[in-house]
Amino acid sequence: MKTILIIDGNKNILKYQRKMPQAEVIKMKSFVTSKGQKLEKTQKFKILNITDQKDQRIFETNL
Repeated sequence: MKTILIIDGNKNILKYQRKMPQAEVIKMKSFVTSKGQKLEKTQKFKILNITDQKDQRIFETNL
């Protein structure tokens, strides 16, 4: 189980080992990748597309 953010074509796997629901992603102010990089949300944050697969959920966003 994992959550992936695709930002401008870059695939970022989040540290959280679960499929996060859309509402939780919208409420969060920042994200931490599996590599330890912190991603801050901006005012322009918008979810463009959501792909839900058996073991992962992919959010295409503009951060």
